[in-house]
Amino acid sequence: MTIEKTINSLRKLYAHGTRKIQCNEGYVYDSELIFYEPSSASDISLLLESYSPLPEDYLKFLSITNGFRPFSEVPITGETDIFSIDEVLEINKHYVHPSMIMIACTNDDYLILDTKDVAQGKSEYMYVIEGGGCPFEYARSLYCDFQTWLDRFCMAQGNKYWTWRVEDRKF
Repeated sequence: MTIEKTINSLRKLYAHGTRKIQCNEGYVYDSELIFYEPSSASDISLLLESYSPLPEDYLKFLSITNGFRPFSEVPITGETDIFSIDEVLEINKHYVHPSMIMIACTNDDYLILDTKDVAQGKSEYMYVIEGGGCPFEYARSLYCDFQTWLDRFCMAQGNKYWTWRVEDRKF
């Protein structure tokens, strides 16, 4: 699956505005999807000056939409935000780490991209800090790249699939 295909599928799903989403415990809500204009080449260059290397799939995403808000509950909005370049630069000024950068937030979980892993050619460079506010050393691997994370997140309709650990459950 490519970034373009995922984004185009989302655009089709939301072509008529809002749509119903089912999440945990049977809760159903009207969701909306807010796309932004594509990033300019100069904005992407500015991001690369601060954080490099960045993976091609993430850069492709930014060239299609400079961040977006998927699966937002209509009256609330903003519980999930894949940051724009300006937001990435602003947020990460406050959280200094040599290689990890926050690129998204969903319901108090921060999604992290590790540029060190990218530089080493690893395909598993996405991490999550659950529950916000924790230091970067508490980030745990999502064992995927950005494209795979985005695809899984969309298939889970914005639900935090990384919390669906069966080993935590008693049968």
